[in-house]
Amino acid sequence: MDVCMRLLLFCVLIFVAACSYRSSPTSAVFSDSQRLLLIQTHLLLGQWPLAKGQLEQIRESARGIEYWRLLSLYWLSIDHIEQALLIHKEALIEFPDDDFLLNNYGVLLGQKEHWKEACESFKKAYQNGVSKRQSVSVNLSRCAIRQNDVNLAKIYLKQAKEIDDLPLIGLMTELNLVLIQGNKDKARLIFNNIQANEKNVRKSGYFDEYNCLSRHLTAREIDPTLYPSASNFTCLNNSRY
Repeated sequence: MDVCMRLLLFCVLIFVAACSYRSSPTSAVFSDSQRLLLIQTHLLLGQWPLAKGQLEQIRESARGIEYWRLLSLYWLSIDHIEQALLIHKEALIEFPDDDFLLNNYGVLLGQKEHWKEACESFKKAYQNGVSKRQSVSVNLSRCAIRQNDVNLAKIYLKQAKEIDDLPLIGLMTELNLVLIQGNKDKARLIFNNIQANEKNVRKSGYFDEYNCLSRHLTAREIDPTLYPSASNFTCLNNSRY
């Protein structure tokens, strides 16, 4: 999904939420489908208590795949890792082949440093997705880097680029990859792109990885003989995944 489409979706969700609240300001009686739209909006805006309140009001009969996706995303978003893992396991019992749940479950497993299981979950998400998710391709590229398979990492990252511009984690992944390949000039271009949004980097869970990459790049630029060609270093172990 490109930037324009994401902005359009965001505006639609905000509009629906505003209309829903305005039409019933006191009783706030919504249908389950309206609540699901409201939950999406609250999650996009980082309004965690409001999202949780709406999730709790979804009727049992309406708790389908969309509900479980939003519930699992809520717990992932507020960094309650253990609870998020439990919710994802429960959701995957009901929907074992859902690529959204499998991808986020892999992220959680990675945060627990269960790399093998995480990569297996990403691979299953990749195989079951009706359309390719960029985040799945990026995660699989990171898995390939951990497994020292540079060629496979390049393939998955190329697929991610074909879907959309790389997000922060994608740029970090690409920077890891080009440094492993010994291409410091391209690495500098990518790093400058990341550095332009350093404020966002600091707010993310990847600041340690960013600092690690910065140190490696600077060392190579100061003394190219330290890394004359490709190497098997990685900064991935300094990141949350």
